[in-house]
Amino acid sequence: MHRARSGTRLAFEDSVSPGGHLVTTAVACAAAATVTGDAVLTAAIAAGGFFIDVDHAVDYVVFEHQRDLRPDAFLRYYLEGRSRRVVLALHSYELFALLAAAAWWTDATWLWGYLIGAMMHLTLDLIFNGELTPRSIVPFYSFAYRLAHRFEAHAMLGDPKILPPPRRFWAAFFRGAKPDQSDTAPGASPVRP
Repeated sequence: MHRARSGTRLAFEDSVSPGGHLVTTAVACAAAATVTGDAVLTAAIAAGGFFIDVDHAVDYVVFEHQRDLRPDAFLRYYLEGRSRRVVLALHSYELFALLAAAAWWTDATWLWGYLIGAMMHLTLDLIFNGELTPRSIVPFYSFAYRLAHRFEAHAMLGDPKILPPPRRFWAAFFRGAKPDQSDTAPGASPVRP
């Protein structure tokens, strides 16, 4: 059995955490920089792989009407599954299709790089976030699906059970949300950054 380093194991144990996205993006950026030497490509991969999660911050402030802008409060809000409305404009198949068409048409390095990073991010979300919800996560990443459900997290994701995140910020950042296998956990709707 392959043993991962402790930081990598922590970032991918049962779910992908924000730290897991950071680690995979850093590795992809290092590979792109080493192989191509292209700073634009590398920065675009970083934007797609990690900074795509800026839409969580927009949802938090604009649609969830949260005003506590401390990183710890923001992270806990999502890891505890308290989100009720999930717009996530950057996490959508439709946007990816438009960007892919634009990248193909223009052959713009920055668009291809963004798509590489974003596809890596979305793939990890599909694999690991799907472990946290009783409903299929695949349709959730369609903007039209979210719109049809009025962006209501519970209507799309069901009532998943998750464990409370660690109290310390960095531990929560790298651990992410974990499913609660017991029958006593209160329900929540985890849509993590």
